[in-house]
Amino acid sequence: MGQAYPLNSSPLLSIPSKTLTLARNGAFALGITGLLLFGMTQLIATDYRAPVEELPPKVAAIHLPKLVPTVEQAQPIRKPQDPPPVMEPMKVERSVEPGDIPLSFEPPAPTQRKYDPTLVSAEPLPIYKPAPRYPRRALARGIEGYVVVEFTISPSGSVKNPRVVGGYTAAGEPTEVFNSAALNAVERFKYRPTIVEGQAVERHNVRNRITFRLAE
Repeated sequence: MGQAYPLNSSPLLSIPSKTLTLARNGAFALGITGLLLFGMTQLIATDYRAPVEELPPKVAAIHLPKLVPTVEQAQPIRKPQDPPPVMEPMKVERSVEPGDIPLSFEPPAPTQRKYDPTLVSAEPLPIYKPAPRYPRRALARGIEGYVVVEFTISPSGSVKNPRVVGGYTAAGEPTEVFNSAALNAVERFKYRPTIVEGQAVERHNVRNRITFRLAE
């Protein structure tokens, strides 16, 4: 008699579990392989095209100006001027005839200065009055003013013993900034001296105003 089986069992359920696992893994591997093959066939079937070549940007045309050749005119060389004629040396007569030599001698003229005898009396007259030098300190500060100087005119017309009577700005304020320059200028003054009865004499207490003004 054959082998007896339980009532609720079936001969298919007796396959071992290991065999089932191998079967499942094989089926899964076959599925993956099929998907890969399908993907490769799709890639091969895809029609790849080269990218459209972009045209370079258009550049505006460059217009060059019309070139005109420059013609330089050469200046003609001037003929050098003829040198001036050579002057002939002058002949000098070396023979001198002796002349009459005067034997009369006059006394030397007096060294004392003479004046016009018709001038019985005359006031001193300025002959030379140089301009004073502007002081640097006053020039830097822009100060204008004047100085009153008193002096004596000698019989020869020169200035003696000059002294400052007073120095003032243009606004009338006392100042000594111009005193030295004024005295230096007065010492160089020259006068025709005072004439009294035909004789030159000294003139005292002569006053002169020396003005210092900036150029506009």
